[in-house]
Amino acid sequence: MGVSSPMAHMNELVSEAKCFEKRELYDIQLKPIKYKDCIEAAKKAMIGGKAGAPMHFSRDPMVGMEMPATWSYGRCAIRIDTKKPDDEDTFPIVVVANAASLLAELCTKPDKPGLGGLALIGPKKVIMIFVYGRDPDPPPAPRPTVPPWPNTA
Repeated sequence: MGVSSPMAHMNELVSEAKCFEKRELYDIQLKPIKYKDCIEAAKKAMIGGKAGAPMHFSRDPMVGMEMPATWSYGRCAIRIDTKKPDDEDTFPIVVVANAASLLAELCTKPDKPGLGGLALIGPKKVIMIFVYGRDPDPPPAPRPTVPPWPNTA
């Protein structure tokens, strides 16, 4: 009997992955993603959670992780939400991070950035994950310089 791991079941927990192909086909203005930024955004999804521990995903703020939830870094954002308002599912948060990484890999090309994509995740396939491009946060504004106190001696 072999040892089971969260990655061993990844194909079962991520399905119907689709990449966005053309910007004109969607109501939103799609922006290119950067693969490395998506990996960093996926790491943010893992912060504060135990990677392999089951987590409940729902729009109910009293139960588990409230949705929709979004993590972003640089030119990439990851968003999860339920298909229907009453949908809920339970699975490890590592599935979100791994699905985001998989979508970023599937939906980018070596010669040009991709536009992202979407998939259904979890055992019930009722949680949607979106990986999409965004404008990076602007650099912080420079701190104003304070003039020296006037010398009144």
